[in-house]
Amino acid sequence: MSIAPPLNLLTRNFLDGLPATRTPGKQLYRQPDGGVLGDWAGLALGSAFQPIVRADSGELFGREAFLRSGVGEEQGLSPWTLFSANTDDDRLIALDRLARTVHLLNALVGGHEGRLFLNVNGRLLAAVSDDHGRAFRRVVDALGLLPEQIVIETPVEASQQPDLLAFVLRNYRNNGFQVAVNVDSVAQWQAVSRTLWTQYVKVDYRQLAATPGGAAAQLTRLEGLRDEAALVLTHVEQAVPELRGENLLLQGHAFGHPVRLSPLPALVAAHS
Repeated sequence: MSIAPPLNLLTRNFLDGLPATRTPGKQLYRQPDGGVLGDWAGLALGSAFQPIVRADSGELFGREAFLRSGVGEEQGLSPWTLFSANTDDDRLIALDRLARTVHLLNALVGGHEGRLFLNVNGRLLAAVSDDHGRAFRRVVDALGLLPEQIVIETPVEASQQPDLLAFVLRNYRNNGFQVAVNVDSVAQWQAVSRTLWTQYVKVDYRQLAATPGGAAAQLTRLEGLRDEAALVLTHVEQAVPELRGENLLLQGHAFGHPVRLSPLPALVAAHS
């Protein structure tokens, strides 16, 4: 299931209104093949997507979007450096929302299937005091999309502030989005699980494998703690046959590197 009917009228009209090159005063512009870039102070912001698969069948469940930046053919700043360089709260909020909008549009023009996982920068949680999810919901509605196909994902550091995180997650859920949290260990999830309600719990498989007893013992503990949330193991860099489970999802280089989705031929033709 895609995040919305491909190239619905609202989406097409929005894309048709974007300039074909970087234009002063415009934050979004198209690439020649139909993809979308964001302009942040002359830096081009693009998207890469990594697959998330079902452990029991290997079928595609969705993808997580990652920010890529650059100017022309040059390698740009890393996302961490880019966000760290913007210390002003208003600029941070604007950058975060621009990044998610770029991801959303590139997922659409690339024919994305399944859930779309979009990250929220950890500093944004404390910077935004009003309705976190409402502004992005307006973007989603303007494109005629279904918010329940979008998963707002919070970083590991956000789980160190469970009260603030609980407020943020509730806000996004109230705006129709699904939510995911990252934790650094079984112990951290145990500490915050009583105050958080989330559809997805993400944990680094390498951390589980490095603990006493290995990954199998840690997974058993997580299964008993996660309630109805789906468990997503990240950084699975090679196939692990024993990773099975009806409500277990896997993400890592074993299943695909973050890559740019290829724009739909219909969209390229529409803008050629």
